[in-house]
Amino acid sequence: MPFSGSSSFTSPTRVARTTVRPTGRWRAALLVSLVSVVSIISLGLATPADFRVRALLGLVPIAVAVLTSVMTTAVVTGSLLALYIALQIIDPTPSGGWAVVGPLLIGTGGLLGVLIARRREEQQARIQAVVDIAEATQRAVMRALPDHVGDLHIADFYQPAARAARVGGDWYDFQPSPHGVRAVLGDVSGKGLPAVSASASLLGAFRESGYHEADVREVARRLEIAMQRYSAWARVMGEEELPDAFSTALLLHFPPGLDAVDIVNFGHEPPLVVGADGRVHTPEVPPGVPLGMGAIGAELPGPVRLPFGVGDTLVLFTDGVTECRDDDGAFYPVRDRLPGLAERLPADAPPGELLRGLVLDLHGHRHGPPSDDTAITVIRRTAGHVPPYAADADAALYEPAREESPEGSQYATDMRERACPSRSTSSTKAIA
Repeated sequence: MPFSGSSSFTSPTRVARTTVRPTGRWRAALLVSLVSVVSIISLGLATPADFRVRALLGLVPIAVAVLTSVMTTAVVTGSLLALYIALQIIDPTPSGGWAVVGPLLIGTGGLLGVLIARRREEQQARIQAVVDIAEATQRAVMRALPDHVGDLHIADFYQPAARAARVGGDWYDFQPSPHGVRAVLGDVSGKGLPAVSASASLLGAFRESGYHEADVREVARRLEIAMQRYSAWARVMGEEELPDAFSTALLLHFPPGLDAVDIVNFGHEPPLVVGADGRVHTPEVPPGVPLGMGAIGAELPGPVRLPFGVGDTLVLFTDGVTECRDDDGAFYPVRDRLPGLAERLPADAPPGELLRGLVLDLHGHRHGPPSDDTAITVIRRTAGHVPPYAADADAALYEPAREESPEGSQYATDMRERACPSRSTSSTKAIA
């Protein structure tokens, strides 16, 4: 079960790649070699000389090749040849011309073993290259999140439905800005590479507009435009798998200095709130139309402000949670199960502990492999504040924004004026 994310879970992409000696395979190869040699010698002692059992040593390099490298297979082959010669000196059975058959069979088995080991190493290298590409894609699309953003403590979990996949159609991210912290969690329609591509488009739009725009409604509008642009491009390219994509999503805005959160619901499952007193409830966040439906004239949903004070926790999830089935076909009742999970934890437990309990409970409920991507984000408001930057030189990026421009967009203002003082801002309003 792949745990990824902030807080108590460590993403595999954060761990530096190191070369580790495959001790497990070396031990397995050594064990196979010893058991095979002892068995063959014992069989040779227990059978008449006509059986010529020692020739079976030629099978050992082939078995070893499945487990270890080319070099190890060659070393085992040489050791077996030396062992065969030693046995012939001690007990020349068989004798004469038949004594040559054993070395020939061991040499042939060693040659086949080396070829098998080389082929296996080439396949492993190709697989590793694919894994590296997948991890690079994950870093680009689903970037790692910090433990804290401002006064928010974060824990997240992501499990694509596709076996061995790193990314899927679920998408989420956090974006600190001069206007407060923004967060999003969504689920694109469809599966496979088209869904990943749509997720990447939406995440790119969120990271830019979430930083620049002062009004969360403008962030919502730009996400809608990004979804429409993706569908239009898919039609241009003739991508029949996802020509009219849409995405459900929850867009969150945490206003600075307020114990509140603004939520825009694009037809997504409403979040769960665990209060500072441990009580769990579902807030009133009416769902609007999903992203991508604006093309049919549907009006975008507006933000709903909810109280969100110190100690309160938000739990966001995709339908990979709510549509998880057990062996009887029953869906996972997350809204019924979460209160019991929260009660078992101390009040000061980090959000990662609640996430861990939820994921383990979900895994225990699921029958068979996951049928859909699963994403869960747990957000807790804390009394402390962790700056969204590591170096003091970056602090200017997150200073409170200047007065909003008459046009309502924060593009070409604030940080951009400081970074490019000679640039005219009169004609640089962002184009969707």
